Amino acid sequence: MSVADLTFINLSTSETIYNPLTLTTSVTQQVRITNYGTENLTNLGAYVETAYTVGDVDYPADYPPETDYQDLMTWGQAVKAGLAVAGGLKLTLPQNDLSSPVEYVTRDQGAKRENKLPLQDIASGTFVDITLELETPPAVLARRLYVTLVVE
Repeated sequence: MSVADLTFINLSTSETIYNPLTLTTSVTQQVRITNYGTENLTNLGAYVETAYTVGDVDYPADYPPETDYQDLMTWGQAVKAGLAVAGGLKLTLPQNDLSSPVEYVTRDQGAKRENKLPLQDIASGTFVDITLELETPPAVLARRLYVTLVVE
């Protein structure tokens, strides 16, 4: 099994994702994950890490990547606890049972490899589509967040 055989395509532009993908608040982005390897990939999942890159020189990050990560976790946790109506990263990840739950990334789901959100197995030569949506809490002014979404 090798996640190095996975390719990610932004379905709105049909372009392979090599550079960071920009998510705009309340705009859904679909990403196609294709397994070009010879082996089926099982026990896959998605989780968020602090960013490896924080923008280019002309548009540097406003906050360190650790702050962005913690804010995203805090927002998602508040929604899950019923303390907020919106905020965080929502992922729609197809499952092996053919369901596609919408999950917020929180400290207890999708915050690290150990609690990654499960993703459908991807057989050799096939693909799966996931949906990403960023919600900024109503009280937060415009904000750029830099985080890394990992699928493995």
